[in-house]
Amino acid sequence: MPKFRTSVPMSELRDKMSDADKQQHATTYQASRGGSFPEPAKPVPGTPQK
Repeated sequence: MPKFRTSVPMSELRDKMSDADKQQHATTYQASRGGSFPEPAKPVPGTPQK
């Protein structure tokens, strides 16, 4: 009987993602917060602040 994998490596899943998906799910490591978190939204030049 063939043996099936119990999990898929993250590197394999990452290779299958489209560039748009990679950009949408990108994170940066922030030591002060203790891990990787999504990047905060950057302001667009020329738009008024709320």
